[in-house]
Amino acid sequence: MRVMNVLVLILASVALLAGCGASAPQISVNEPWVRAAKMTGMDAQGGMGGHGGTDMAPAGGTSAAYMVLVNRGGAGDRLVSASTDVAEVVELHETKMVDNVMKMEPVAGGIPVPANGQVELKPGGLHVMLIGLKRDLAAGETVRLTLKFERAGEVTVDAPVRMP
Repeated sequence: MRVMNVLVLILASVALLAGCGASAPQISVNEPWVRAAKMTGMDAQGGMGGHGGTDMAPAGGTSAAYMVLVNRGGAGDRLVSASTDVAEVVELHETKMVDNVMKMEPVAGGIPVPANGQVELKPGGLHVMLIGLKRDLAAGETVRLTLKFERAGEVTVDAPVRMP
């Protein structure tokens, strides 16, 4: 009987210690919104091009989604992709200054979201690029986005469309 009590105590201790590790990511999305856009072939800032090194936006035009990604868990995570039914292609982008020209380029490897931290996707910085719009995006509408995280899996949000 004494051996059984010691075994139970050891198993309980192991389970308790296993629970002391970093907690899994707990991702939430705050203040999501999508930039209003018309299917004109113009980019999300109203100019031509700058996407992936090309000078012309694809037919259908482009827009961008912005938000704050919050991780309340003890382990970091990474936004690895996104999707929506309003665009042909969805990419994670970053705006950079290259040779005195602002350019938007895909983010290699995704967007890190630190443990117990947050990252802001905003105009002029990190954002979700919607390429090849299937329809106009008018202020007041809502766009459903599915965000895929490396550890937390998929998070779906409804983002209002608005003018910047």
